[in-house]
Order: sequence, then C-alpha cells, then structure tokens
Amino acid sequence: MLLTQQKAKENHFIYITLLLIVAIVGYWQISFLKYSVTHDMINCWIPWRHYISDSLQNHVFPFWDPYQQLGYPIHADLQGPSWYLESLILGSTIGQSNYVVQLLFVFYAFMAGMGMYFLSLCFHENKNVAFITGLCYMLSGFFVAHVQHFYAIIGAAWLPFIILNYYKMHITKSYKYAIYASLFLFFNLTGGNHTFTFILVYLFLAIGGYFIIVAIREKKKQIVFQLLKLNALFIFLTAALSTVVLVVFFQVKPYVDRLSGMDYKSASVNPLSPQSLLSLFVPFSTVNSVDFYNTDQSMCNVYIGIIILPFIILSLIRSKKGIEKVLLAFAFVCLFASFGSYTPVHKILYSVFPFMNLFRFPSYFSLFSILILLVFGGKQLAFTLSSFVISKTKLVKIVTILVGLMFILLVFAVIKNNSASFFFLADCETIFDFIRAANFYQNIILQGSIQLLFLIALLITIIKASEKYRLAIITLFVVVDMIVATQLNIAYVGVSQASPKELHDYVATLPKGFPIPEMNNISENTEEIGQKHGLYRNTSVFHKRISADVFNSFCFTNQAMMLDSMRPLYDSMLFNPLVHLSNKIYSEEDYFAKKITLSHKTVILDNRGFEEAISPINKVDDSSGVCEIVKYSPSKIEIKVNTKSPQLLTLLQNNYTGWNVKVDGQTNNLLRSNFMTMSVVVLAGEHKVEFAYKNTAVIIGGIVSYLTFTILLVVLSIIWIKENKSYLLVGLIWLVLLGSAGYYFL
Repeated sequence: MLLTQQKAKENHFIYITLLLIVAIVGYWQISFLKYSVTHDMINCWIPWRHYISDSLQNHVFPFWDPYQQLGYPIHADLQGPSWYLESLILGSTIGQSNYVVQLLFVFYAFMAGMGMYFLSLCFHENKNVAFITGLCYMLSGFFVAHVQHFYAIIGAAWLPFIILNYYKMHITKSYKYAIYASLFLFFNLTGGNHTFTFILVYLFLAIGGYFIIVAIREKKKQIVFQLLKLNALFIFLTAALSTVVLVVFFQVKPYVDRLSGMDYKSASVNPLSPQSLLSLFVPFSTVNSVDFYNTDQSMCNVYIGIIILPFIILSLIRSKKGIEKVLLAFAFVCLFASFGSYTPVHKILYSVFPFMNLFRFPSYFSLFSILILLVFGGKQLAFTLSSFVISKTKLVKIVTILVGLMFILLVFAVIKNNSASFFFLADCETIFDFIRAANFYQNIILQGSIQLLFLIALLITIIKASEKYRLAIITLFVVVDMIVATQLNIAYVGVSQASPKELHDYVATLPKGFPIPEMNNISENTEEIGQKHGLYRNTSVFHKRISADVFNSFCFTNQAMMLDSMRPLYDSMLFNPLVHLSNKIYSEEDYFAKKITLSHKTVILDNRGFEEAISPINKVDDSSGVCEIVKYSPSKIEIKVNTKSPQLLTLLQNNYTGWNVKVDGQTNNLLRSNFMTMSVVVLAGEHKVEFAYKNTAVIIGGIVSYLTFTILLVVLSIIWIKENKSYLLVGLIWLVLLGSAGYYFL
C-alpha cells in the first residue's frame, strides 16, 4: 500500500513519456490545432486568458476587466484566473492565445494521467498497470465531456496530486508531503474548480480521521500527535498560500449572492442522471441524447474504459480493509450525490454540510468516484497479474456476464432502431456531419459492437494468453479502447469546425493594448459585432469595446437585479457612452415611488449620494457640458470635463471595492448610481477627473500568497537537491519563474 523507498527512486520516464504521447494522439484534433475548442472554452477561458495576457504584457495587473458586463473584478473571479501561477507565467511571456489554451488542455490531460499514475502506485508496485490507470483517467469521459470547462480540467489534473501527497503525508509522517499537498491545493484554488476543493475538504477529513482514529485505537500517542501536527501544518500552509483567495472571497461576497449560498433548485442543476451510467458501457450513446439523459451534454459521460471495468467490478466484490473501506464509502457517497435530486444524498449534503450549497452541477461529485474506482481497478489488475490463478475464475465470470449484457443491449437497440438505415454507413464529409446524423439507438449499435469485440478479445486473453504476453495485450486493448471512445465523442462536446488558425489570425488584427474607448453608446457594443471564427460570447474583450453583455457565472447581484426587474432603467442607462454628464438625478426612494421621468440622462443615486449631489446640482436643463477621456487603462481613467453648471459625471462601470475618484487631484466621494455604476459631482468650469482602481488588501494578500509559495519552493529545492541531486530540474524551475518575473518587470 505504500510506495517504498526503492520504488520511489525508480525511473518512471518511459511511462510518463508514453502518457504524453497518448494524450497528444487521443486529443489530436486539439493538440495539432486541426479544429477549435468550443462552447465555454472559446466563450470564457480564451477571452479571459487573452485579457490577462494583454494586461500583463502592458505591465498592468489584471485587477479589472472593463470590457465585459460593464466592468468586473476579473481578479475576484478565480475562473479567470488572475492569480494562477501558470497563467501569470504564460501571460507575462508568450501570452495566452487560442493556440496556447488548446495546447494547455492537452498538457493538463497529460498531467492528470501522470498524477493518477503516481497515485495508483501508492496501492501496488506495477508501473505498467499504473500507466493503464493514468491513461484511463486522462481519456475518461469526464475529460472528453468537459473540454469546454477548462477550470474543471485544471482541477481534475491537480486532484490526483493533492490526494497522493495528502495520503503519503499520513503514511510516511513526512512534512515534505504536507508542503506538496498544500502547493497542489493552491494550484487548484487559484486555477481550478472550487467545487473540487469543497469536496476535498471532506475527503481530507475521511483520510486524516481514519489514520488518527487507528492510531488512537492502537494507543500510539506519539503518532496521533505527529499526525495532528502534520495536518495543522498542511492547514496553515494552505491558508498562507490561499491568503489572496480568502481576501478576494470576503471582498466579493457582499456583491455576489451565490457566495452566500444558492437555492437548491440552482445547486442541483445538471446532475449525473442515473441513466448516465449507461455511458460506462457505451459513451457514444451520450451524443445527441439530451432528452434521454435529462442533463447537460457535458455532464453525462463517466466512461473509464471497458477493459478496466471487469477489474473494477472484481475489486468491489472482494473484501476491503482499512483505508480502502473509507475510500470506497466516499466513492459511493459521491456517486449518489452526483445524481442530484434523483436521490436524497445530494439534498442532505446541501442542507447539512458546510460549503455544499456554494456550487452547482452535482455531476462533479462523480469525478471522485471515477478516481477512486480507477485506483481500485488498477490495484485489482496488478493483483490479478501477480496471482492470476486466484482471480481467473471470477474474472472470466464477470467478463462473460458483461459480454451477455452487451449482447442484450445490442439486440434491444437493433429492435428499437426499427430497420432504419444506419447513419454510420453513410458517406459523411466530416466528423461533424457524422455526429449530427447520429441517434441514440444507432450510437449504441455502433459502439456496442466495438465494445462487444473488446470484451470477447479480453475474455480470450484471460483464458488463452500466456503470462508473458497477457499484460502487453491488455495494455494495447486499453489504449485502443480509450482512444476510440475519445474520438467518437470529442467532436460532439469538445471541438467545432472553426479553424484555430483563422481565429488566431483574426485576433492578431484587433487592437492591442488599451486604446481610449470610443464615445459611442454602450448599447451599440453587442456580441454580434465580434462573432467570427467560432467566437460568439465575450467578444468585446478582443475588440476593446465596453460592453454590458454578460456570459459569466460571476455576476453582480445588482446587475442581475436590474436585468430581471429594472430593465427599462438598465436599457436607458446603456444609451450613453462610457462617461457622460447629467443633472437629471433622483433618489432611489423617488425611483421606487415612481416619481421620475425616465430618459437616458436619468441617474438614480442612493439616498446618501442624492443628499450630497442635490445641493450643488439644480435640474435646469443644461446639455452644454462636455467630457472627454484623455488617458485610459483598465484601472485608471482620466477625463477632461467642461460644464457651465454643476453636473453629475457617471462612469458606466460596476461600483466595487477599490474604486476611488479624484477631481483636480482632490479625493471626492464616489457615489453609487443606477444601483450599480459610479458617479461624482463636478462643479461648473473645467476639471480633470480621475477614476482609479487600487485594492491594497488584495495586493497584500497576493504578496503573502506568493511569498509563502517562494519560501516553500526554496525548501523543496533544498530537499530535491539533497534527495535526488536534481540540480537541472531545480535550476530549470527557478529559471522559468525568475525569467517570467524579470520579463514582466522589465
């Protein structure tokens, strides 16, 4: 169960290299830039990362994105990701184009495979089997279906590393693994999906609690205190590394309702419906079958391989001991929780356990089930190969039953097909035409036939193959099985017909840096202007247009309120440029009492702001004032104002912690206008007004986080050199980090 010192020093290079090759081949449309990624990947992560790169390469930290949803703190939306080390390194150097993001997907799939490879080796010593386990994970239905959810892919990549090191921390009692676990958790917190972090908290409690309880039962006080100290160190280091995340959370919480918990209907959307378990056998059945699966197309594929499946089943019917019981129980709780409202488990977790009401998509629980079951399947495969006689009879029965079930499923699908012509025999010009022609029962017939052949071949291998060739044959079957399953599904959920090159070339023609925005009405800057080459959401980021369009799960409460119940005021506000003057001011009390005349010049102030503004501003019609943006960056806007009478200058950006305003160099009160934007009173005459964003608390948090990271990296560097003499690896890591920092600051 423990990776021995001797095995820890073994050379894993060949298996890691093979995992990289399989990742590149398995996702070849993405890795060779044949087709563009699609859906949220191209609508969210490519625009966000493009903006982060643009900011960093213009020596502006990406605190604020002014181009989307009337401006929002991109640093506070950790999907962004402004604080993630990889994003900072790439953004400061080569940039994060659509090319880079596509290749990053393949990189993270490979990292996921490598993490699972090493996690698997904690439970057995067969590196060939660990390779199989890693391959099944990185080409699993979760990765194929979630190409578009890049932060979920990043989180799934770091998940095995986090669990691996937290587990080894308890086995070895080494502080080194507490450092590793905290660092990998930091990567997930700043770049991955926070859903996984919330679920991980309970897995930590299960694993840590098990080892501490065992030590208490065995009356080993020294080990109990040692484990408590290790966990305390892990918590402390994670908290120190996550300082910036914690600061951001507490700052943004009052502005975004979902951070205080969401209603159950919202939290239970897009579960892994029970019928989605069919994807364990025929993942191609998920294509064009939303009605059957009754969930989002990205949430119903949990395929982990038809070849490894018999070994997983065999592992489940064998008795478990110790930590394996804990892990298996956790896997099944996660599986039932992933069903959402189909079972009471998710509702209980949502209602009783902290953090469980902060995220959507119960389907994400299934990733933990996939990971743990693959670990068990790998251990069982390793045991079967070393003690074949013991396992052979049961394994033959299991595979035979699966052959029978697959045959019955095929017969059922053929009957239901009702003699319709098979789409997969037609002459389709592209894989996308092939996918569009697919239907549920014929999908089952196509892949079911392939799976039946795999199972029969596996059965023959178990019965007939010699010990010398058995593992090689099984490995070959797994590679082919997983690549075939990936290729059948990737065009449905992962890629589109858009050309990555055409998109890359198109973006290269668009404005660089941060030009002064045009003084046209915000309402004119719609998404349709930039919908080309696969782009159709958040396109204003590329065109440097100030836009009110929102395609982001991060949305200000007040903006959502205006969109839902104050639409006339919201729409009239957008019939103005980024900055505009007005003396048509009213209080929020007047607005709700309907004592206003609504026009594009109408500005609603909160009661405090109205009392401050109403004295100098009279409501005499005066449209002679002018304002002009003279200097512009996302975090600082200088405006020249000339008006004959006192006016209210409004900046159509969301009001958020960190914004301040100066008039002629003197700090003025920033007034909340129209429930969400920012305004300031300017007196008659010519003035210079400066809106600036500076968030000292977040800056300090970022310094603490990355100072902690640097200290831990120094400690690990010393450990690496002492243990492995890895001067080259240590030097390379520091060269990349220091080179990136130097490139940014210079």
